[in-house]
Amino acid sequence: MRSTTASRAAAVLVTLLPIAVPSAFAQMEAPGWDATDLGEREAPSPAATVEALAAGVPEAVAVDGGDVPVAEEVADDPGPWTGELGAGFVSSSGNSSSRAGNIRMSLGLEAGRFKHNLKGEALHTRDEGETTAERYTAGYKVDFNFTSHDFAFAAVEFEKDLFAGVRERTSETVGYGRRLLKTEAHAWNVELGGGLRQTEFQEPEDGASTEDLSESEAVGRFATDYTWKISETSVFKQTLSAESGASNTAIESLSELRLSIIGNLFAALSYTVRHNTEVAEDTERTDSYTAVNLSYAFGD
Repeated sequence: MRSTTASRAAAVLVTLLPIAVPSAFAQMEAPGWDATDLGEREAPSPAATVEALAAGVPEAVAVDGGDVPVAEEVADDPGPWTGELGAGFVSSSGNSSSRAGNIRMSLGLEAGRFKHNLKGEALHTRDEGETTAERYTAGYKVDFNFTSHDFAFAAVEFEKDLFAGVRERTSETVGYGRRLLKTEAHAWNVELGGGLRQTEFQEPEDGASTEDLSESEAVGRFATDYTWKISETSVFKQTLSAESGASNTAIESLSELRLSIIGNLFAALSYTVRHNTEVAEDTERTDSYTAVNLSYAFGD
């Protein structure tokens, strides 16, 4: 009796094996498994899958009919730094009618809601081996973005302008900014704020006292800038800024046309007008500069 039962059970098992075994293998299949070559391929480990996800790469790609986790090469990130470095020639009129060389630079960094900008410019004029006029400016500004259109700013600016008889001028301002226009071709920003300004004038030939040559005052600040991308190779920029205090209002206008030459190399033609309502004796209130620069931009 027992042998008959065992024989029947064996016959049923032999009949079911061809069906049950493939079904079992089908249940075991997962990404990285192939029932046809199970002995040659290993399933991906959980640690490898987690590392792939943490790296921000696709979890798997199709290879020979199976999904195998891989680390796909990620394109190089140029980073958040941007900047420009340029040099050229300047023709000035006003307190000095001459031709001079100039150097200017700017460096920017965007990190989260913050946008940092550092800039500087130097203009130097020599005649028969002697310095006849010079101007140096440097500034740092940081923006904090509340929204895509609204931001707060803090700025520190330094200026030495012997063209206008200013030995040193430093201002510290804070305020609010608004991006009024932002499209592919046009961008327009405005800023309004206030702060402090310290000025030290050059000593005149009549020998005025030191107290008459330095002052510190509260100022209001207004600035606007407009950018028009005319084409893929040309950009027009217009900036206007004004700092007004009890003793003087300083206004600066800059118009600039940029023409791409090759890659990140471009030529810039600019016209700058600077006006001070109060200046030292025998000093004109308005200076203008026409500049031609060759510049290199990076980080774009």
